[in-house]
Amino acid sequence: MNRRLLTLACLGLLVISPAVFAISPGNDLLIAGAARTNRWHSDLYINNAGATTVTVEVFWLERDQANPNPDSRTFSIGPGETLILDDVLKNNFGMNNAAGAFRITVDGGEVTANLIVFTGFNDPVGGTFGSGFEAIPAYAAPVAGESTTIMGLVSNSSFYTNIFALAGANGVSMELDLLDPDGDLLDTANITLEAYEPWLSFRTDLWSVSTFDNGTLVARITAGSAVILGSKTDENSTDPATLESAFGGPVAGTYQFSIYDSLAFASGGNLVISDDTVDAVNGTYMNFDKVDGQGASECTLILQFGLGLAPTSVEDFESGVTFADTYPDGGSMTYTMTFALDHNAGFSGTIDAVGSDFTGVDAGCNGTFPQLDLFGGKSN
Repeated sequence: MNRRLLTLACLGLLVISPAVFAISPGNDLLIAGAARTNRWHSDLYINNAGATTVTVEVFWLERDQANPNPDSRTFSIGPGETLILDDVLKNNFGMNNAAGAFRITVDGGEVTANLIVFTGFNDPVGGTFGSGFEAIPAYAAPVAGESTTIMGLVSNSSFYTNIFALAGANGVSMELDLLDPDGDLLDTANITLEAYEPWLSFRTDLWSVSTFDNGTLVARITAGSAVILGSKTDENSTDPATLESAFGGPVAGTYQFSIYDSLAFASGGNLVISDDTVDAVNGTYMNFDKVDGQGASECTLILQFGLGLAPTSVEDFESGVTFADTYPDGGSMTYTMTFALDHNAGFSGTIDAVGSDFTGVDAGCNGTFPQLDLFGGKSN
């Protein structure tokens, strides 16, 4: 097989990397809060955007206790389908009154999920309102040595704030700092939770400061892991609004990436990080922006990318790492790859390339190529 066929065989690596939005796909997802009372109920949505059917197991986690063997329900979700579980705690788990959290595991792919907690029956105020609780991939939960931030906390005559947390598989110990808008520390609380234990601080009762406006929570994880969010509620209507936390998780894992040129063509692949080191880059490179004066592309090859990269510190990529890939039928590309991680969940950067020693119909691949944009997201 010649080099042109080898490179075209890599088209399976031409992927669009997952965007790092609030709701992210995963095969182990955590939802920090859920409830069912005579006023509030919870609807659970799970979407399978993949091309094959997946099996999901939904675990109910009771608040204020460890959950080593939680109750669960199993569902099958076809490609492109959304599973909708109305009033999930009553209809699927048989509970009229419950408070806790959900864990969702997936066999056969990844899903996204979101929980809506809202009124709509037996509501003394009238109307329908509530808030959403996103499912966060377990890999994105802050771990020991990391922190996460929630902004917009309030405790006054008009609003109050609840804080929700769900510990990971090994429980969590964390220090919760309350800061004022100037960044000054108002108070600190220490919280320890057991494995998969959901927790609620109602009206932010964990701090000695009873009244504050526009507070910021900084949760510093000292052991284990947890997902955390807040809920700001109107005192008069009791209508809540979700306060999301920043999340990222450990650096180690596999990251999918895409490389875009100005003509909107994209190639891509993945890179693997362990122990703060990029162990491998496996992808494809094409740059149809390298054109002559008549607008015809000079280099139409799709090239394997990353073969010549030795394990390199993640930090080094912030200033740029240069390596060369040499191809069996002749020609080589010298790449300079630059990127910076964003909360350990995604990254953005650039790719520069200079070709040499290409001959014949591939001679147009020699010389300097225009810089391309690089975008990536963590997949596990």
